[in-house]
Amino acid sequence: MRLAIISDIHSNLEALESVLAQIRQESVDAVLNLGDLVGYNASPNECLELLLGQNFFNLAGNHDLALLEPERAESFNIIAHQALAWSREQIRPGFRKFLEALPLTQEFGDRFLACHGTPTSADTYIAYHFQGKRVFKHMAKQTNLKVCFFGHTHRRALWYRDIRGTVGSREITRPKVDLSREGHYLINPGSVGQPRDGNPEAAYAIFDLEEFSIHFKSVPYDVAGAQRRILEAGLSPFLAERLAQGK
Repeated sequence: MRLAIISDIHSNLEALESVLAQIRQESVDAVLNLGDLVGYNASPNECLELLLGQNFFNLAGNHDLALLEPERAESFNIIAHQALAWSREQIRPGFRKFLEALPLTQEFGDRFLACHGTPTSADTYIAYHFQGKRVFKHMAKQTNLKVCFFGHTHRRALWYRDIRGTVGSREITRPKVDLSREGHYLINPGSVGQPRDGNPEAAYAIFDLEEFSIHFKSVPYDVAGAQRRILEAGLSPFLAERLAQGK
């Protein structure tokens, strides 16, 4: 099985189109989308339309939940809050129902788990050692669970727990990483629609079960086009500026 892993599209049509075009050349069996389909950018309906299909597994992220439940957005910063309020007004009724039906987690057999933030909360981050350790502890309750895919941080990440129980984050020095079948992993593919790792290209990853490997990838897209949509929609210019910076 080969899975394309995407996350944090955030209504960026130009980025999503480029990623999906590349994925179509990857011979994958399915696309796993880890949530935050909406927010920040200016093409919520167009992006949601592209994510419909039998080979897509879509999860809900915290922005998707906050679109449906406005009180959840009260803790967002003002720019994120305003963008989400705009998206709430734009979203078509049919796509609202689509968002309402999204699950928070997805399991693949008893070995693989997917979520947005953590398996227990779409709002919680995995960015520090204690957070990674906590999720591995949660995974340990399920004997055969080997890998948890997550998003939310907008940054690529590869956390591991080895056979001795040591937990740490692995620096991604090469795009393709061969994983140990004895280890346990937390894998973040980065963000399609708003990368924050200094690279403005749209990020995704390919997980190969047979090889037991993860290949981190990115693709250039029409950043200027996405920026124009943001400005034409009357959203914050900051949201357009950060796309070119990958921050």
